[in-house]
Amino acid sequence: MKPVQVLAFVLVVLGGLALLGMVLPKDGLVLSDGITLRMASPAEILSSTEAEKVDISDILAVETDSAATTDTEALADSVAVADTVHAAEPFVFDTTKLRPLEERIALHYPNGDKEVLWPLFAKLEAARSGAKPLRIMHYGDSQLEGDRITSYLRNKLQAQFGGSGPGLVAVADIVPSFSIDRVISDDWIRYSVMGRKDPTLHHARYGALSSFSRFTPILPDTVPPDSIVHEATVTLKPLRRAYGKAQQYNEVKLYYGWHRAPLTLEVHNAGELVSSEVVEPTDHLLIREWKFDDTPQELTFTFKGTDSPDVYGISLESRSGICMDNIAARGAAGYEFRKTDQALLGRMFNDLDVELLILQYGGNVVPNLKSAEEAAQYGRFFGAQIARFKKMLPGVAVIVIGPSDMSIKEGEDYVTRPFLEEVRDAMKTNTLAQGAVFWDMYEAMGGRNSMVSWVTADPPLAATDYTHFSPQGAKKVGELFYTALINDFAAYYGAKQN
Repeated sequence: MKPVQVLAFVLVVLGGLALLGMVLPKDGLVLSDGITLRMASPAEILSSTEAEKVDISDILAVETDSAATTDTEALADSVAVADTVHAAEPFVFDTTKLRPLEERIALHYPNGDKEVLWPLFAKLEAARSGAKPLRIMHYGDSQLEGDRITSYLRNKLQAQFGGSGPGLVAVADIVPSFSIDRVISDDWIRYSVMGRKDPTLHHARYGALSSFSRFTPILPDTVPPDSIVHEATVTLKPLRRAYGKAQQYNEVKLYYGWHRAPLTLEVHNAGELVSSEVVEPTDHLLIREWKFDDTPQELTFTFKGTDSPDVYGISLESRSGICMDNIAARGAAGYEFRKTDQALLGRMFNDLDVELLILQYGGNVVPNLKSAEEAAQYGRFFGAQIARFKKMLPGVAVIVIGPSDMSIKEGEDYVTRPFLEEVRDAMKTNTLAQGAVFWDMYEAMGGRNSMVSWVTADPPLAATDYTHFSPQGAKKVGELFYTALINDFAAYYGAKQN
């Protein structure tokens, strides 16, 4: 083939590709599930430059607290001592240690009224000397799995306002916890409000953790339990890599119920029997409590019976200060609470005496949205959920954390997912309309296309799925949120002193 013919062939091919690039949709032509044909446009080819990265140098410079501790002196401040000594001490707050608050990480208030959280701040101030712990429940999606962001926040709050322990934990969970060593026998089955409902499950009593565990199958009410006695165990002990405050607790609560045959419940601490009892069949929630002088070394719960109760969780806490629970639900959008039995949920909330709900959602709806109106509709659904909580828990404070930046590949670059900002805006609008407080995680981490900078940071602050934070990133997010909260507490504290 002559050179002229080769050149003509190349030009024809390039021209055809350029034409395809102009006529094909920007997002590509979907050929089948998982297969999309996309061509670069001539403009993209001619002006192909690397996308400009968002500068997060200020975030990289933010110092975060160390997680693991093996300092025996740091752990020697036992819960028992903390409960007695700190109760007599006046509250001390050192404003010189506050990190400067940038506008982009500030909390947003209804009508700009920062006094909305002052009743909560007054309770935080008095938490260390209280007769019971102040309860904070941190709900969210997979960003919270393993107690990553929550564990950091919990430690910061407990260090400032007193308290210890990891709070409410499930028997069976999807991932291990960062804050407690949990070993369970093979018999346990987890039932969750998320996903398709188990066909054997004839009720919606999921409880405050949005899930419960059993060690025998669920049978219809018309079918009696079999005669075989089943045995299942749960062992909990402090985790050495956890924050020091999480490794200390002296009060333990068990939430369970709805078993149709007598149940033997035994509790051992490091092999020594603490209690043993036979619990008669019941069709309501039971709450059992144990108090210890020091942190139990290795707490084992043994359940024996022909029919398992529904076990809703075990709370490990102190007798005052802050108790903060981590409740992560993979795939959750924040309105799954309507699927759960409201009477049981309210009963657990009332016993837990919840003072603050932190709701961290939005990310799971973004990939499925097709219009700005769908984003607005989600915001309205979410606002209705806040109203549900406020009706169930009069006086409870609610802080909503919006979605983080999430990236999708567009050509050669990763860019912010479509409609993410619309979801953020809709959540913010409806949160403020319900009298709740909003924290914009998207702006706090750098705004549009900032996730790329978090993924490529050294060390990485986010995973290569361009959605989830790494452990280091989770700590950064926790520090940024805590900075916003504690600075507004400082404003309250200063106003009260004047």
